[in-house]
Amino acid sequence: MDLECPYCEQELDICHDDGFGYEEGVKHQYECPHCGKSFVFETSISFYYEPEKADCLNDGNHDYQLTHTYPKEFSKMRCSMCGDEREMTDEERIKFNIGTKQSYMDSLR
Repeated sequence: MDLECPYCEQELDICHDDGFGYEEGVKHQYECPHCGKSFVFETSISFYYEPEKADCLNDGNHDYQLTHTYPKEFSKMRCSMCGDEREMTDEERIKFNIGTKQSYMDSLR
């Protein structure tokens, strides 16, 4: 439910497929499909932030984990704390038994 009709108090879902109703600071006109009365509404968008510790940004010790990517040759290493991504090293490719992107592309030919 997006809003409630101010006349009949029915719950309404606004169709935003074409972007209608998203612009802030504008009175959007709408006709209730239940009671047939027209009214206006304004849109307010709010943000909610959830902070997390990222010790790696302070001490430089990232906790890189293998991403779950298909095909696996395109996997990367992603830090579980800050989300930083990097390419896999040759040692990591051997450890996880993952070939290179080029070897994968060659296998498709």
